[in-house]
Amino acid sequence: MDIKKLIRTLGVIGPAILISVELFDPASIVTATASGAAAGYSVLWAAFYSGILLIVVQEISARLGVVTGKTLAENIYDTYGKRYSFLLFVISIFLDFATLTAEVIGLSLALSFIFKTPYPLGVVASIIITILLVYFSPYDRLEKVIMFLVTVVFFAYLYFILVLNIPLEQFAHGLLIPSFNASSFYYAEAIIGASIMPTYVILHSGLVCEKGWGRHHDLGIEELIEVKEGAKRAEKCVVKARMDSIISLILGTLLNVVIIAIAAVLLPGRDIKSFVDIAFPFYAKFGDAGLWIFALAFICAGIAAVMTMGLASVYNTFGFLGVKGRIEKRRFKALFILWSIVCGIGAFLPNQVGVMVFTQYLNGILLPFTIIPLILLTRDVKIMGKFRLGKVTMAVALAIIVVTTLLFITNLVTLVIH
Repeated sequence: MDIKKLIRTLGVIGPAILISVELFDPASIVTATASGAAAGYSVLWAAFYSGILLIVVQEISARLGVVTGKTLAENIYDTYGKRYSFLLFVISIFLDFATLTAEVIGLSLALSFIFKTPYPLGVVASIIITILLVYFSPYDRLEKVIMFLVTVVFFAYLYFILVLNIPLEQFAHGLLIPSFNASSFYYAEAIIGASIMPTYVILHSGLVCEKGWGRHHDLGIEELIEVKEGAKRAEKCVVKARMDSIISLILGTLLNVVIIAIAAVLLPGRDIKSFVDIAFPFYAKFGDAGLWIFALAFICAGIAAVMTMGLASVYNTFGFLGVKGRIEKRRFKALFILWSIVCGIGAFLPNQVGVMVFTQYLNGILLPFTIIPLILLTRDVKIMGKFRLGKVTMAVALAIIVVTTLLFITNLVTLVIH
């Protein structure tokens, strides 16, 4: 193995590692755990195939950010006008509030449980920690912090999966063969919603700009249509973004699948209603060490998720209102603080675990509102030049819309019948 080549390949990891947080943030961990407990291995396919689709969608979003130097929300505003953009702004406000609130709830529950403090104090600590990290960190440092948090989560769950006795035949069957029993429809939709979140699609197009990969938007469309020096520079950044998406999101998908499988082993048939329901089996199986490892992983996932979801909410707000904002700007950080405080207040909603699972379900329903404009924009040669979306990639992106819509309709019919 060429070590230098491996180091260069790993060196491109950056923005997509932040995006991978959507696969194992607190809301996703709770959703995956509730799914594995309720439906066992029969929902593994939803995590596996949605992970593959996620790579396609996020690569498209990153490509748009690299070529245009703008987020998806900013591109929608510039291309489709104020009215359509404002409609998406209204939708995103509701969705971002629900999702960020769910992340704050997850982190707060973990902090209050592990440190034996009242839940309100956990909420306050969650908000203060994330605000301080974002406010005083430039993008490069923030990226390193989140990469460290993600690494902790990954190795914690890797430890659990290695010491548990997972039936490989059932695991492989659930992973590769879709199960369409009525009881798993809701969880399949929630898992897909947790895996391909509209807000994170927009976030990726912004983070590649923060990384410095989106500095080719001023070349002119002629440069990007023809194979000139400028197009070659842009192509290198597009390749970097693609490699980043593939490596980071494969690891994230693997982790999501592992969480479901662990829940299927430790919590079969249990109804998940509280953080204790999720944490206690790790204590029962592994003792104090297992509980602390799980709690540490959950807290790291929570801090990373509140930061990334908060950043995504700011990108959405600015982009859909036609305001350009980047992390280093004071108004960007001020809006991040405002979003964090508002969602901290929302964290006092009752039935916290139910709220966390339902927000992931909402993500699956509202995904088409993000994917359709993304496809149309990246298919436009006047915007993307030689980097416009190909037919195969477009077909996969459209398949995501069809799958999520069908799952939603099927689940809705099932609920009505029962």
